[in-house]
Amino acid sequence: MKKYTITVLLLIAAGLYLGYLSIKQSATIDESVYLKTSESVRFLKTLDNSINLLLFKLNYEKASAYTTLNQLNDSISTEFDELRFEALFEEIERSPDLDAKAEDFGDNLIAKQRSTEQFVEQQKNLRALDKKLNRLYREIQVLIDTDRDNQEADQDKTSTKTLVEDLLKTKINFYLFLETLSPERKDLLNDSLAKLASNIEDVEFEERAVISEYADTLATIITTKELVQKYFEEAVAASTTERLDAFEQSYANFHNGQINESKKFRTVLIIYGSVLLAILIIFAYLLRRQYLNLEQQVKDRTEKIAVAYNELKESQEQLIQSEKMASLGEMVAGIAHEINTPLGYVNGNVNTIQTNMATDFDELNTAIRMAYKEARKPDRDAKKLSQLFTTVLKVYQRIEIDGVMDENKALLKDSNHGLGEISGLVQSLKNFSRLDRQAVENANIHDCIESSIKIASHHIKQNNVEIEKDYGDIPEIGCTPSKLNQLFLNVITNACQAMKDNGGTLSITTKENKEFLDIIFTDQGYGMDEDTIQKMFDPFFTTKPIGEGTGLGMSISYKIVKEHKGYIGAESKPNEGTSILIQLPLNADNT
Repeated sequence: MKKYTITVLLLIAAGLYLGYLSIKQSATIDESVYLKTSESVRFLKTLDNSINLLLFKLNYEKASAYTTLNQLNDSISTEFDELRFEALFEEIERSPDLDAKAEDFGDNLIAKQRSTEQFVEQQKNLRALDKKLNRLYREIQVLIDTDRDNQEADQDKTSTKTLVEDLLKTKINFYLFLETLSPERKDLLNDSLAKLASNIEDVEFEERAVISEYADTLATIITTKELVQKYFEEAVAASTTERLDAFEQSYANFHNGQINESKKFRTVLIIYGSVLLAILIIFAYLLRRQYLNLEQQVKDRTEKIAVAYNELKESQEQLIQSEKMASLGEMVAGIAHEINTPLGYVNGNVNTIQTNMATDFDELNTAIRMAYKEARKPDRDAKKLSQLFTTVLKVYQRIEIDGVMDENKALLKDSNHGLGEISGLVQSLKNFSRLDRQAVENANIHDCIESSIKIASHHIKQNNVEIEKDYGDIPEIGCTPSKLNQLFLNVITNACQAMKDNGGTLSITTKENKEFLDIIFTDQGYGMDEDTIQKMFDPFFTTKPIGEGTGLGMSISYKIVKEHKGYIGAESKPNEGTSILIQLPLNADNT
C-alpha cells in the first residue's frame, strides 16, 4: 500500500509537473503579438507597394512628390524597427532563422532606400539640367534669329539654315532617346551632336560658345538619365516584398512550432490521464478550462475570419475600381488630345467670326447709325440722307456678295459640332468612371462597347488600329454597365497594344447564341502561345515589360465575367492574332 501510495504520489507529482510545463508553454504563445505582427507585416507591404508606385510616378509621370517618398521610407524603416526591436525582440532572440530573415530584409531595405535616394538625387539633377537645356536652346534661337537678320549672302543663309536643321534634329533625337533610352536612339543622338559640333566652326564665337554649352548639357543629361534609370531599376528590382514574405513565413513557422510544442504537452497529459484514472479527476478541470479556452479561440477566430472575408470582398471591389482608375489615368492624355482637336477648330472659328464682326459688321453698323442720326434731325438733308442709305446698301451688298453671313453660319454650325464632340467625350468619361452605377440594370451591350471605344480612342489612333464592327440584333440584358465598361476597355486596350508595331484591324462581333450573348474581339496582333493563354487570367501575370502593366487587367476581366455568370476564353497563335470570346447569359440573376 505504501509503495502504491508512493507510486500514486509520484504519478500525481509527474502529472502536476506536466501540467505546470503545459501551462508555462501556453503562456509563451502570445496571440496579441501574433496579431500585431501580422498587422505590422501587412502595413509594411502596403508601404513598400506605395513606395514602388510612387517611384513609377516619379519616373514616368514627372511627378515631384519627393517629400512623400521620404516620408514613406521613414515610415517603413520606423515600422520595421518597432516590429524587430520591440514586438518580436524575444522571438528573434530565440529563433536564428527569424533573426536571419529580419537581418536579410533590413539589409535589402537599406539597399533599396540607398538606390531610391540616388534616384531622387539624379532625378532632381535631371530636371535642373532640363531647365538649363531649354534656356540654352532659347538663347541659341535668339542668336540665330539675330544672325539671320544681319546676313545678306545666300551662302551664309544656307549655313544658318543647316545649323537650325542640325539643332532641330538634335532636339528631336534627344526626346526620342528620353522616350526609349535605347542604344540605337543614343547613337543617333550622339551622331547629331557630332554633326552639330562640326558645323559650328563657321558661326560667331558667341553662338559657338552657347551651342557648345548646349551640346555639353545634352551629353550630361544623357548620362544623368541613364543613372536615373539605373537607380530606378535597382530600387524597383529590390526584392523587399519577397524578403518580407520570407520573414513572415519564418515567424509563422516559429509561432506554429510553439503551438505544436504546446500540443505535444497536451497530448502527453491526455495519455497520462488515460493511464491513471485517479489523476484524470485532477486534470479534468484543466482540460475543461482548456477546452473552453479553445472553444472561445475558435469562436474568436471564426469572427476574425468573417471580418477578414468581408474586408477581402471590399478590397476586391476596390481593386477593380483602382484598376479602372489606372486605366482611365492611362487614357487621360489621349482624351485630352481628342478634346484639343475639336477645341482647336472651335477656337479658330470663333476668332474668324470675331474678325468678321470687327470689320464688315462694324462698318455696316456705323453706316446705319449715321443714317439713323441724320433721319432723326428735324432739318435733315434729303440728299445727305440718300447718300448715307446708299452707303448702307453698298456695305450690305458687299457683305452679301462676300458671303460673310453664310460663312458665319457655317462656322457656328461647325463649332457646334465640335462642342458636341467634346460633350460626348466628357459624357463618356463621366459614365465610364461613375461609382454610383454598381447596381444591376438592363443595358444595351452596344452602348457599353461604344463607350469603351470612345475612352480608348487615343490608344486606337496611336497604334494605327481600325475598328470593324459587326453588331447583331441583340436584346438588352441584366448587367452592371460600369463593370462591363471596364471589361471591354481591358480587352480593347490589350488588343491595341498587341498591334502597336504594325497596326491592324480589331473586329468586334455581337450575336445571340441560344441562351447567351456572344461578344467576340479579334485582333491582328502578335498573338500568344498555349502557355500564355493558360496563365493570362492569373492575377499579376503579364507579358509586358516592368512599368507597362500590373497583370491585373485580364484577371479582373475574368472576375467580372464570372460575376455575370458568363464565360471568357481566348484562341490565339503566335503571329496570327488573338480572338477573345465573351459569353453573357441573356437571362441571369446577377444580384
